Amino acid sequence: MSIDDDDFEVADDFDLEGVTYACEDCDHRWEPGDLDEMICPMCGSENVVEL
Repeated sequence: MSIDDDDFEVADDFDLEGVTYACEDCDHRWEPGDLDEMICPMCGSENVVEL
């Protein structure tokens, strides 16, 4: 059994699909958008992590 390159789909460029941010203070979660992503839109905390 051999593995060919054609067996795998490779993305041409990196996109943010599947990225989620979470606030460690209020546990609100959101996906990237046009706003400043590193500030929680729910409580305004800067204690944010990328999941």
